[in-house]
Amino acid sequence: MAEFLDSFDFERSSLLTALDHFETVWARFQERRALDLEDSGLSDSLIAGELALVRSELETTQFTVGLFGLIKRGKSTLLNALIGREVSAMHVTPETAVPVYVSYAQEPEAQVHFADGNTKYLAVEEVPNFTSQKHNANNHLGVTYVEQRVPVGFLRHGTRLIDTPGLDDAEADDVYTERTMQELDVVDAGIVVFLSPPTVGATEMGFLGDVVSRDLKKTFLVCNMYPQHFHDPDTRREVLNYVGGRIVEASRRAGKDGAVRVYPVCALEAWEARLEDDIDKWKRSGADRLLRDLELYLSGSAGRQVLLDSAERVEKAAEMAKAEVRVRQALLDDHAELETYRARVDDEVRELERQFDQAVEAALSDLSPLKMRIRSLLLSPFKQARERLEGLDSMQEVEDFATKFRREMEVSGELASRQFSDGFARLVRKVQEHLEDRLNAVMSDLSPNVPDLRLSTGGLLITQDQIRSLQKAHDRSKQSGRAGAVAGGVAGGGAAVAAAGATLLGPLGLLAGALVGWKVTSLVAGQRNLDRAKETVLERLDEVSQRLVSDFDAQVARAVETLRNAVQRRRRAFASDLYQQFDLVQRISEEPELLESYQRDAERFLTAFDACAARARRAVSEPEVATA
Repeated sequence: MAEFLDSFDFERSSLLTALDHFETVWARFQERRALDLEDSGLSDSLIAGELALVRSELETTQFTVGLFGLIKRGKSTLLNALIGREVSAMHVTPETAVPVYVSYAQEPEAQVHFADGNTKYLAVEEVPNFTSQKHNANNHLGVTYVEQRVPVGFLRHGTRLIDTPGLDDAEADDVYTERTMQELDVVDAGIVVFLSPPTVGATEMGFLGDVVSRDLKKTFLVCNMYPQHFHDPDTRREVLNYVGGRIVEASRRAGKDGAVRVYPVCALEAWEARLEDDIDKWKRSGADRLLRDLELYLSGSAGRQVLLDSAERVEKAAEMAKAEVRVRQALLDDHAELETYRARVDDEVRELERQFDQAVEAALSDLSPLKMRIRSLLLSPFKQARERLEGLDSMQEVEDFATKFRREMEVSGELASRQFSDGFARLVRKVQEHLEDRLNAVMSDLSPNVPDLRLSTGGLLITQDQIRSLQKAHDRSKQSGRAGAVAGGVAGGGAAVAAAGATLLGPLGLLAGALVGWKVTSLVAGQRNLDRAKETVLERLDEVSQRLVSDFDAQVARAVETLRNAVQRRRRAFASDLYQQFDLVQRISEEPELLESYQRDAERFLTAFDACAARARRAVSEPEVATA
C-alpha cells in the first residue's frame, strides 16, 4: 500500500542520478585546477559544496505525520491499523508527556531518549517501563521521547508517525497540552481524530480551532465512528453533516476559508481487518482511503516540493558552473591580457575581503535585539515561578510546582530555539544577498553577461566535513529528519542552516527542563521543612536561570563564529577558483594546439551543464498526458 511513496522514491532516485552525472561533469571541468582537498576526495568549490548539500538533503528527506486528538478517540487504534501492527508503547499515559515516534527498520527495535542526551536501546516490550506513570512517575527518569522502528512498507521511504497522548486528560495540565500542540508546528501532515457519536463538544471544538489557527500544511480530519453508526447510512450522513458544519464554523472563526473534508473511519474494524488480513473489510473501514490520500499528499505535495526545490538548486548550480566556463572562455579568448586581468582581480579580491567583513558586521547589528528578546523569553517563566512559589502551602504543592515548572521551561526553551533560529536565518540571508551581489560584480567585470551566482543558505554555511558527518549520521540512524518540538530541535525557518551543520541553538528546551528536573525536583523530594524547601528551590531557580543565559550566550557566540568563518571560507574559495583559472590559462596559452582544444572544450562544457540542468528538470517533470 505504499505505491504512491514508491513513486516519490523513484523520482528522487532519478534526481540523484542526475546529480551523479552533474558531479561527474563538474569533476571533469575541474581537472588540473588542484581544487581537491587533500585526502578527502572532496572539493571546497562553491558548486561542489552546493551539490553535496542537495544530495545530503535528498537522501535524508523525511516526512513526519502526527496524530492528534482528545482522549479515547481511537488514535492509537487508528495508528496501529495504518501501520498494520500493534506498537505497544502507543498507550502512553498523559502525565509523562512523552510522544512516541514510529519509523522504519528491517527488524523491530526501540530507543529511549533522555534529557541528558543519552539514549537507551531496548526491546519494544520494555518501552512501558519508561513511558507509563506506573513505572516512571512524574517522568523522574527524564525521558523526552521514544522511537520505535518497525518493518512496515508505508514507512520505508522516510515517513515517520508521531502518536501524541490525549489532550484533555484530567491529569494533563495546560503546559503539557501546549507542549503537545507544538508538534503541530513541525509535522508535514496532521491526522486529527474525532469520535462521534457522542457529539463534538466545546473542548473538542476549541482544540479544532487551535489546529486550524496553526495552519497545518495539510490536515486530515478523521471522524472515528463505532461500527453500528458507521454502517448505518442515515446516521453516518447525519454525523458527517453535523461534524463538517462545526468544523467549517471553527475554520471561519480562525479566518480560514476553503473546502473541509472529513474522513469517516471505523478504526476498530480497520484494526480487525489488519489482524484478519481481510482486504475487503479494510476497504470498508474507510482507513484505506485515508491512507491512500495521505500517501498521495506526502508524495504529490510535500514530496513534490522537496523534489522541485532540489531540482531548482541543481539548475542554479548549473548556472554557476556556466559562469565559470564563460570566465575561462574570456581568459582564453584574450590571454594576452592575462596580467591586466589578474591585477584587476587582485584589487577585486582585496575589496571583497573588506566588503565581506562589512556585510557580516552590518548583519550582526541585528543580533543584539534578537538576543535580548530570546533572553527575555527564556527568563520570563522564572519571575512568575517565584511569585507562585511564595504562595504554596504544602510540600505536595511544592512538588507539583517543580513538575509543572519543568514542563514550562521545556516549552519556553523550545520556543526560544525556534525564534532564534528564525531570526538568525534572516540574518544569514541578509549576508547571503550581499555576498551574491559582490561575487556577481567581480564575475561580470571579467566576463559580461555571465549567469548570476546564487548561494543557498545551507550552501553558504556548510562545510564538506559537516556534509560527510550528516551523511554518516543518517546511515547510522536513518532518523536525521527534524527532531520535533518536544525534542527541543531547531525547527521552522532556519532549519536548513541547522541541518547544514551550523549549530545555532542546542536543545534549550531540554536543557531548561533537565536543569529544573535535576536541581529542583530531587531537592524537593528530600525536604520535609516547607520553608526550607521553598528557600532551596528559589536558590536553584537563580542557578538555573544563570546557567540558561550563559549557555544561550555561548551558543550564540558559536553561531556567529560559524558565520564569520563560513563567509571567509567562501571568499577564499571564490578567489581560489578564479586564480586557478588564471594559472590554467597561463599554462595552456603557451601551446597553440592546447589553447584551441580548451576553447572547444569550453563550448562543450556550456552544453554539458545545460544538459545537467535539463536532466534534473526531467527527473521531476510531470509526465505529459497523451491526447487524441
